[in-house]
Amino acid sequence: MLKKSIVGLLVILWGSIAVAQNTTLWIVRHAEKDTAQANRANPDLSEKGKQRALDLADYLKKVKIALIYSTDTKRTKQTAAHFAMPIEIYNPKNLAELTVQIREKSKGKTILIVGHSNTVLETIEALGGQRPVKQLNDDDYDYIFKVEIGTESKSKVEAFQFGQPHRGGTATMR
Repeated sequence: MLKKSIVGLLVILWGSIAVAQNTTLWIVRHAEKDTAQANRANPDLSEKGKQRALDLADYLKKVKIALIYSTDTKRTKQTAAHFAMPIEIYNPKNLAELTVQIREKSKGKTILIVGHSNTVLETIEALGGQRPVKQLNDDDYDYIFKVEIGTESKSKVEAFQFGQPHRGGTATMR
């Protein structure tokens, strides 16, 4: 009887530890897009963008990504293509739905989200974080943001850079 009680207590404690784990999100804008044909609505990555996508995979190579969310564009999916896992499509116009999915399906996991210059910071805010930079411009491709959602839904946000610095300076590592 004592063994069953101890086993039961351990199961409860283990469950509490699993619930108490942080969810970690790496949020990045897609890599450089091909602007040779300015009127294309859904461009591929440029050669620089293809290299940046490789740099992203290299930057996160020691991180155990469990799930990838991407918008439904070629450039975002191509940015995430070097991770050997399926990509879930999300609607950047419905960040509330994405937030619910993350909180329900991904508690305690590490996730990569690939978005756009006009959705990345909004995604961070939807997840309870504060903008680590004021805005992302059309030429900001080297930022990556780490958002940790704690047990009390408080989010910690850090900004890093990866790959070739877009505006000069040096890339920082975690």
